[in-house]
Amino acid sequence: MKIIVVDDDPATHRLIELFCKEEDYDLLFATDGNEAMDLIRQGGVNLVVTDVRMPKMGGDVLLKEIHALQPDLPVIIMTSYGSIEDAVSYVKAGARDYITKPLIKESFLHRIKLVIDHLRMSRRINHLQHSLKRIADRERVEGKAPAFRKIVEKLPAIARTDASVVIYGESGTGKELVAREIHSLSPRASGPFVAVNCGALPENLLESELFGYKRGAFTDAYTDKIGLVEEANGGTLFLDEIGDIPPQIQVKLLRFLQEKEIKPLGSTKVVRADVRIISATNRDLKAAMEAGKFRDDLFYRLNIVPLTLPPLRERREDIPRLANHFLEKFAKEFKRDIREFSPNALQALTQYDWPGNIRELENKIQQVVVVGTGEVIQEEDLDLPGLTQEPPGPVSAAAMGAGDAGDPKKQGTFKKEKRLIVDAFERDYLARALRENDGNISRAARAAGMDRKNFWQLMQKHHINAREQPQAD
Repeated sequence: MKIIVVDDDPATHRLIELFCKEEDYDLLFATDGNEAMDLIRQGGVNLVVTDVRMPKMGGDVLLKEIHALQPDLPVIIMTSYGSIEDAVSYVKAGARDYITKPLIKESFLHRIKLVIDHLRMSRRINHLQHSLKRIADRERVEGKAPAFRKIVEKLPAIARTDASVVIYGESGTGKELVAREIHSLSPRASGPFVAVNCGALPENLLESELFGYKRGAFTDAYTDKIGLVEEANGGTLFLDEIGDIPPQIQVKLLRFLQEKEIKPLGSTKVVRADVRIISATNRDLKAAMEAGKFRDDLFYRLNIVPLTLPPLRERREDIPRLANHFLEKFAKEFKRDIREFSPNALQALTQYDWPGNIRELENKIQQVVVVGTGEVIQEEDLDLPGLTQEPPGPVSAAAMGAGDAGDPKKQGTFKKEKRLIVDAFERDYLARALRENDGNISRAARAAGMDRKNFWQLMQKHHINAREQPQAD
């Protein structure tokens, strides 16, 4: 807990520091309200204990400033010049409590503990409310396909334990949804579910995001930051694209799995965290381990319960149910009076191979709902590429003249032909950019003039693996 003590008397600073010597509080000291506000603006403050009479900005003005900036930040007023009337006026103005000087250790610590306990309870209640809302609003993991039903039936038993889980599957198969279902069915359901995409962050940023850092740990570390591991305390940490984490992060993650503790960057203290790890990947982790790209000890720690999700093309009987679910969801969200699919449209959806899996299906239904004009979605509204065809390769003159996939002599619609050419260009461009930068996504994104995350998402769209691109000569 980070507490700011505001008093212009150095003796009071030293006294409170002695009082809290054995307590797990991170104390910051300010000599007036202006200094205190500067510290508060840096973030991460949990409680302010302030004197009233100080130069520049007194405690009464500071109380108003705090409540204008951060209304939920509790404030305790302390003063030598007090009366019952003063105490009531400060509490009415928003102070959480009132302490008179001279300070007595037992009384001071008791008042601090009461406020902190109340703060923790409020956070817990808010978290429970958010968890209940998530459970009520979440998309259920459903499906009739036998390969998928086998996985769904295992989830309650998996959820009852804290065993680490790795969810394998192509991009867009619903790995995070399954992870959330495990969390929601588990005893940790009232705790946080924290997700991080390991492949979308460069190594230095991933480390600070996962484990946090202390102020001054590096050039731009102006404030303390709690890492996602600590944020997930009491709940579940979902590590998406776990196969992309670099060796240095693998070592730190292994230590956490073994010791249940982390050390934020720039800190000399370890922080314990009670967290369940669920990971996901579209890679073969065992093959990466055998190739020396993934630590074997980390693999065996994570891969206690492996689950492999089938691609959507292997569970076609679930496509109508999913399509109708997304139709209902987006029609409500965008306030569109679109009620159903025509039989031909449902058949087309079911026959298409969906290389982007459920994510692509969801995107397509959202697109159709936004631009649709009638109450019933027709097959031509879907604008799907040739059914069950392999994705086109790099664009060529022959490809440009190929026309409709079902009939080489017939030209497709302008939109369809344009999409095929654009998709082919994107795949070819990404592959060349990665090849010229030895598979380094950050360098390739910079060379392309793109944000790294957008570049990575485009790679996911076209199922391009940076490590599989041949290096430039």
